[in-house]
Amino acid sequence: MDPKKLAMILGITVLLPLFLGLFVDALYPQPKYENYCLDSKFPYPMEKAGINCTYTYSEAQRQCETDGGVSRMKLDERGCSTFSTCDYCNKAYNDDQAVYNRNIFLILAPLGFLVVIAGIYLMVDYIGAGLMLGGLVTLFYATMRYFSDMSKMLRAMVILVELLLIMWAGYKKIDNSKKDVRPAKKKRKR
Repeated sequence: MDPKKLAMILGITVLLPLFLGLFVDALYPQPKYENYCLDSKFPYPMEKAGINCTYTYSEAQRQCETDGGVSRMKLDERGCSTFSTCDYCNKAYNDDQAVYNRNIFLILAPLGFLVVIAGIYLMVDYIGAGLMLGGLVTLFYATMRYFSDMSKMLRAMVILVELLLIMWAGYKKIDNSKKDVRPAKKKRKR
């Protein structure tokens, strides 16, 4: 293959998914942790020196962490750390991030598939190949964004549907394009 065409394929393969991802992010920004948890370091208060503190893990603190919260501590009258409140900012952020990842998947996966289809039907082979690879990378990126939030069965079903769609598109265009090519008619000698 011509090195210039190969460079064009690789350029489209890299730049197209970057463009789609950045464009969607510009229109639909990702949740920011700072907007949920103002005190992101969750500092524990400093106990006074020389005080012998025995810490007890309370049922309220255990329930807080089981529910996805973070324990906030305070100093008691002796100067020892004790459980104060449960902060659910991290849980709210993670829940909104999971919804965002699902939405990114629902936006980018169809776009990636449409780009693959466009690449199949494009008459310029090397640009079509770049679009196909770029669409596949976009589809892969979209799937990986949402993958950890999917159930095991949904993961398998999404991969199966994507595989079948790509195989169908390839068969319909790539395999059938060979059938459309007809040999030129021979000219008759007179």
